[in-house]
Amino acid sequence: MIGNNEQLNSVTLILLISLLSISAAHAAEDDFMLDDEDGFMLDDEAEEPAEEKNFSSYIELGGLYSSSDSQKFGEYTGLNKQHGFVIGNFNIQQRDAYDSDSAAYWRITGTDLGLDSRFIGAEYGQQGSYKLFFEYDQLPHNQLVGARTPFDGVGTDYLHLPDTWVRGATTTGMTLLNDSLKNIDIGTERRKYNGGFILDLSRQWNVKLVLQHEDKEGLQATGGVMGVSGFNPLSIVAPKPIDQESNDVDVQVAFNGEKGQVQLGYHLSLFDNHIDSFSWQNPYELRLPSPSGYLDNVGGLATDPDNQAHKFSLSAAYRLAPKTRINGSFSYGLMLQDNPYIAYTVNPLLSVDSPVPRESAGAKVETLHANLVFTTKPLKSVDIRSSYTYDQRDNDTPINDYAVLRNDSENQITQLNSQTIRTQLPYGRKQHRFKIDSGYRFLARNKLSIGYAYERNDRDYAEVELTDEHNAHIKLASSFMNMLNGWVKYEYIARTGSEYQGDALYLQSHSAQYLATVPEAVRFENDPLIRKFNLADVKRNKVSFALNWLPLEPLSVGFNGHYSQDDYEQSELGLINAENFSGTVDLNYAINEGLSLYSFYSYEYFQNQQEGYTRFSNVGLLFSRDPEQFWQVDTLDKINTVGVGVDWSVIKGAFDLQLDYTYSDALTETNTRQGSNLNGDPLADLKTTLHSLNLRANYRILENMRLQLSYRYEFFITDDFALDNISPDSIDEVLGLGNFSPDYNAHVVGLSAFYEF
Repeated sequence: MIGNNEQLNSVTLILLISLLSISAAHAAEDDFMLDDEDGFMLDDEAEEPAEEKNFSSYIELGGLYSSSDSQKFGEYTGLNKQHGFVIGNFNIQQRDAYDSDSAAYWRITGTDLGLDSRFIGAEYGQQGSYKLFFEYDQLPHNQLVGARTPFDGVGTDYLHLPDTWVRGATTTGMTLLNDSLKNIDIGTERRKYNGGFILDLSRQWNVKLVLQHEDKEGLQATGGVMGVSGFNPLSIVAPKPIDQESNDVDVQVAFNGEKGQVQLGYHLSLFDNHIDSFSWQNPYELRLPSPSGYLDNVGGLATDPDNQAHKFSLSAAYRLAPKTRINGSFSYGLMLQDNPYIAYTVNPLLSVDSPVPRESAGAKVETLHANLVFTTKPLKSVDIRSSYTYDQRDNDTPINDYAVLRNDSENQITQLNSQTIRTQLPYGRKQHRFKIDSGYRFLARNKLSIGYAYERNDRDYAEVELTDEHNAHIKLASSFMNMLNGWVKYEYIARTGSEYQGDALYLQSHSAQYLATVPEAVRFENDPLIRKFNLADVKRNKVSFALNWLPLEPLSVGFNGHYSQDDYEQSELGLINAENFSGTVDLNYAINEGLSLYSFYSYEYFQNQQEGYTRFSNVGLLFSRDPEQFWQVDTLDKINTVGVGVDWSVIKGAFDLQLDYTYSDALTETNTRQGSNLNGDPLADLKTTLHSLNLRANYRILENMRLQLSYRYEFFITDDFALDNISPDSIDEVLGLGNFSPDYNAHVVGLSAFYEF
């Protein structure tokens, strides 16, 4: 990775120097070819003050150094290595004069060229006629901190163990694990190419075409199960290779009339995964179900399948009257996936009597979306807006029974009365949404708004077939006086549903032959009292507000926030109650023309209460419960964020300074209460602290050249028991990648020169 960065930095440096040379030559031609009389001035003539120029283009070239090698610090930038980088940015543009016969223009842009998050764009066109454009966008995503694995072949579709590997019944027995561990980087890099054109056929008609190609490569942490020891699955966390591409096409034809507009579009998306499956050598000591001895074999998984999607859309709008307008949209989508299945297992020693019932899933999903919006202003002080939306997802994927294997160390069970015979469920949904809002202005500076929204969802294969949601709100906005204005809004939301059937998916996905072997009283997986929060009945009260105050001409103060409370009063187990508050106050003070200060403080908290019950079997659960096996978890997240900053023109037009500092801390408290029959340990608090300081100083050494010194400091620390000091063998039954909290202490110093023209 470092070698690639050094090559890219060299290319970046050469590119920017070339652009700088070209632009300097261009500037020399334009600015320094003087007539004779322009080169002399009489002694008694006073020089007029130079008129300040507004430059439209610039090139920035420099270097920066980062002291951090943290994946978290450079998660989306590429600053995850401790070394130097090139600073490379440019924006070069030209447009023909407004009074010329031509309306041609062009522009090329580049940002962060020395980093893995670089962007380059170019466009050329004739205003009112056409535009051609191209973009290249690169984005890294560095994820896991401190990942290590004993496997060789990382990045390929087969992971194998060292020749010296010692298997164990659990990770404790893998005696040479530590000697075999190798550091790996878990993360991906995306490269996106965009190009196309916009063509104005006339003043009313235009056509747009956008082509996009994206490559994504890297490693992703993925879990896989090798076998079962007692009731515990023996599993691994593997670095799955990512090598995939997607291609998209967007075509639009639009008509823009005086009263109406129409747009017709088509979107095509093609996804191609270059790795259909990947496998790994078994690190555990497992016996086969036959006398063949220990399993010295492999496990495997399929990857995301190739697929395609099509979408046809039509949108239109028409002005019925000067203050009345109607607009709507309609779209039809088709998603297809027929990538060939891999076999039930990659282990040739296992008995597989029943093959996969189909060559591929033959997946087919159709979507319909329709929206109609009507707005009018029947009176000077009254406005009305109403809308209706219909959204449908039909999943026509063929339904089949699959005799699945739970892992790659067990023979297939094909008897119809086995719980391993499962039916896949093609989920679908129909949704209706209706909204109406009305506003009334009174006493010149006040507006009262009321509204109502209704939503119905009809789901296939869900615990609740129908849900109805009602949302009513009222809002008052007022400008109390010239220096004070604001608004407050109250919302009441209620969701109710048809009968909750917690065993619906269990009954629909198991064979009738298997269900016949299970007594009716125990035919369920989730506790019959539990409710999924997104399907459960709920009542929400929410208040939001904003206030802006100008006590002095140079000073402004703002307040905004919201509070909401969710009550799942019909749920006995699951999420019972949730509260959320967020509030911010910010101040801006312009001391004089060259000096301004700003600051803000934000506080957020999220609180939820969950009820649960610990059961050891399903027997008798519908008739009696032990009160000492109930438990409750209360979780509270509190986040404080403070920021201050200064923008100072130390020497007007020559030296300016920007400084900002942000501090944030987050605390998660988990309080548990449990019956006397339970002995669970309390959960430790989770803490996160961030200090961020940014300094930027600009010094103009010439009229069209300035130097910029930048400094960035970040301190990030996390106290998280789920992340701290996790080694690959921390769990006996899981061979993981290990992990550490993403703590870092980072300094980034940069120096660059801007050439403007």
